[in-house]
Amino acid sequence: MDTLRSLHRTIGGTLHGGANAGSAILGRVAIDSRRVERGGVFWGLAGAKHNGADFAAEAFCRGAAGAVVDRPIDVPAGRWTIRVDDALQALQRWAARLRGKFTGTMIAVTGSVGKTTTRQMIHTVLKTRLVGTASPNNYNNHLGLPLSMLSVEPWHDYAVLELGASAAGEIAKLAALCAPEIGVITQLGDAHLGGFGSHSAVAEAKAELLAALPPAGHAILCDAPMLRRLAGRCRAAITWVGRGGDCDVAAANVHWSRGRLGFAVDGQKFSVPVWGRHYLPSALCAVAVAERMGFELEETARALAGFVPPPQRCEVVQAHGATIINDTYNASPVAMQAALELLRDFETKGRRIVVCGDMAELGEESALIHARLGGDVVTRCGADLLIAVGRFAKDVVAGARAAGMPNGRSIGCELPEQTLPYLDEAIAPGDVVLVKGSRMLAMERVVEAIEQHGDGPGRQTRPPAATDGDRS
Repeated sequence: MDTLRSLHRTIGGTLHGGANAGSAILGRVAIDSRRVERGGVFWGLAGAKHNGADFAAEAFCRGAAGAVVDRPIDVPAGRWTIRVDDALQALQRWAARLRGKFTGTMIAVTGSVGKTTTRQMIHTVLKTRLVGTASPNNYNNHLGLPLSMLSVEPWHDYAVLELGASAAGEIAKLAALCAPEIGVITQLGDAHLGGFGSHSAVAEAKAELLAALPPAGHAILCDAPMLRRLAGRCRAAITWVGRGGDCDVAAANVHWSRGRLGFAVDGQKFSVPVWGRHYLPSALCAVAVAERMGFELEETARALAGFVPPPQRCEVVQAHGATIINDTYNASPVAMQAALELLRDFETKGRRIVVCGDMAELGEESALIHARLGGDVVTRCGADLLIAVGRFAKDVVAGARAAGMPNGRSIGCELPEQTLPYLDEAIAPGDVVLVKGSRMLAMERVVEAIEQHGDGPGRQTRPPAATDGDRS
């Protein structure tokens, strides 16, 4: 078990208080003083609005045994603090120490789209027979990854962690921290073009995970031309997944209907309760990882049959007698296309309505990509009504009108709230409404408003994890 003494030796800094507590077992780490447990450790991180150290007193009142901070604070009697120069770097050092004690299989998942779903599918399968953990929520960056690593116990059989990036070099740093044996790269796309600059740069960045794998490791890769070209950088063995005949885990008889994705691998049938064919790469990655971990195909199929998708990812609800596809967690060009194809394939006697928010971090190509989205709403989806939201709403509307959508059926709004009068008037029983957009627009507010005014049951939105440094 880890103690105050081992924490101090690992992260350095100056210890205040804690007399005779060096051998005391450390409690759980919390970065939000409101969530600290009695006997736990409060880690005060600097945020955009506040320094977490400002809330150390609250953490002590809630029972924290000690705190890691980057400036002097008052230490109550019987408690301790470790003052460091950089609390985030200290957290990463502590996570690295915990990684060194872990003897199970570390699995890292990255990609432009589908990271969270893939991670959850892998976890869904492995936990049926093994003991392990997975990243909570979207804890996948320089802060989220070390926090995820704090939940990894030395005796776990596995840990499946998500790696995200918005610029070159970030995946390499995250992979160096968690040191995975198995690396999974899901689909590639245009996400974060503003940070990477080009499609090839996106692929290059994700391929940083390949270079980080040891020779005895294993890569699970979704079949894509760019990844095929970069595969030579991987010293580990590679399993390709997809629908092609040259894939090692190849899907056959792929079909989707009424909220279930069906396919077969080597004659074993799979039926996964998800909305849309675009979940196939994630499911195949889970099949491949499970195979590496010693699972039979029948076991994996049985586990995936009980998969529960993360919230706000093609989550289907009813309101006003209409069907609402809540895909509001985030948006990228690839994810938008997949959602439009889902809407196109949805069985309905009513209309198909698209409510789409901006896609973020696309750089200089933002206006052009949003105009293409408008065209896809017409040509790929055949939607009857479009309501676009955000800075690039006018570009989406222009693209739709250029593709043949009448002016009266394509509407632009600046804010999600401005869509509600149109939706209240437009939605009728039998319609199917797709709501999707980047996190910055919080498009789930549109879904909540529709539900509150409709006949369907309301649904509690899960708030994103917060730190004291991000309090308003």
